[in-house]
Amino acid sequence: MKKAQTISIYKMPPEIYNIYMSTKIEARNFQEVYNQIKKTLDKKNTIKILDLCCGTGIFFRNWLSQKRNICYIGVDINKDFLAFARKKITSSRVAFIESDASKAKLGKKFDIVLATSAYHHIEDSGKGKFLENAKRHLDENGILVIYEKLIAEFNSKIEAAKAGTNFYAERILDMMGEEKLNQMQLFALYNELYLTAVRKEEYKVPYNRIISDLQKTGFNVLKEIKLWPKNNKFVDPKVGDFVFVCKKA
Repeated sequence: MKKAQTISIYKMPPEIYNIYMSTKIEARNFQEVYNQIKKTLDKKNTIKILDLCCGTGIFFRNWLSQKRNICYIGVDINKDFLAFARKKITSSRVAFIESDASKAKLGKKFDIVLATSAYHHIEDSGKGKFLENAKRHLDENGILVIYEKLIAEFNSKIEAAKAGTNFYAERILDMMGEEKLNQMQLFALYNELYLTAVRKEEYKVPYNRIISDLQKTGFNVLKEIKLWPKNNKFVDPKVGDFVFVCKKA
């Protein structure tokens, strides 16, 4: 019997992912990432930025394209997403590289390494290697900025499915209450719920896991910002959307 294929937005045309990422909640979260790197951007004549798991190049297009002092490299394993990004961005200051973000060797250091919704795409066994590679490419005085969606603690596949489902059920309802989502956005959101629940291409973890991985790979968390939810929607206050600003220990 032929093995069934996982239905995934990451194997579909990049336009679907790109439209999904244009929601208000994602715009606010990416804006916070920008807020955290703005001081660095304003401080030096030339800023080197590495964007791991850059997807369709959303962050550069919407937040960095007007900055003239940036040299930007985006790395992603999805060649279709990168082709989409290259069509949208033709600046000589920008390069996109098809590679596994945990293994890419660029031979240079960066002032800022970005991991926006990246860490949860790495299988649990490889998360440490992903952070080690981020550290390897980071200048001694540089910063690693992570935007992550963190779910409740779990100890089994069933508990993981429940934690992922509960997270997205609440997040999607909040998003629907804030704006009118189109059918493509709703499909993508529910597909992400599904992928998280079955742990295929979406390997979300609890807060304690990412903090432990950062410490083990030699990072200090300088700042932690909780973006969503603003209320006590979950029993665990460490469930939600977070931005972390980190430096080498």
